[in-house]
Amino acid sequence: MTHAPLLLIQAYAPSSFERVVDVIADVATIVIALSIIAVGLAVIFGALKAWRMMKRMRTDVHPAIQNLTAMSDNAKALTDRLRVNVEELSATVSDTNLKVRRATDAAEERLAEVNALIGVAQREAEEAFVRAASTVRGVQVGTEALRRLARRRGGDEAYEGELDELMDDDGMDDEDGVEIRVVPPRRRTILD
Repeated sequence: MTHAPLLLIQAYAPSSFERVVDVIADVATIVIALSIIAVGLAVIFGALKAWRMMKRMRTDVHPAIQNLTAMSDNAKALTDRLRVNVEELSATVSDTNLKVRRATDAAEERLAEVNALIGVAQREAEEAFVRAASTVRGVQVGTEALRRLARRRGGDEAYEGELDELMDDDGMDDEDGVEIRVVPPRRRTILD
């Protein structure tokens, strides 16, 4: 029998310290793996618990959310209506302001026309008064002139008496040498 040659390989034999370190490393790896699994399970459990709580809150909070949504819609509608009312009020105030300005301008124009008319009427009245006074003065001067003429012609007392009855102003008797002047009235326009 012949045997095949054996191959001898020299193997490294770890020391007891190295074996202890290897065992501790393996145990640490297992502890880390278990910790990761425990944390993962805790996260999954917490997520499920939060999901259940949110589901319960959704059913509890849903009426409140609907009420808040309805209140928000009502506030928006009220704000929109208020905005429309304010815009209408602003337009009304602007229109009224424009109408008041137009009315004020028209009143000022009419007042200016009335003032012009009153001025013309006043000038006409003054001119009529001056003409009437001038006419009275002319009659007085003419009467006095006729009286003097009658005295120069012979002193007719009957004629002089009639003239005295026509004249009420005795102040004319004292004036001598009255000058009679005829001045045509000045024509005035509306613009004067």
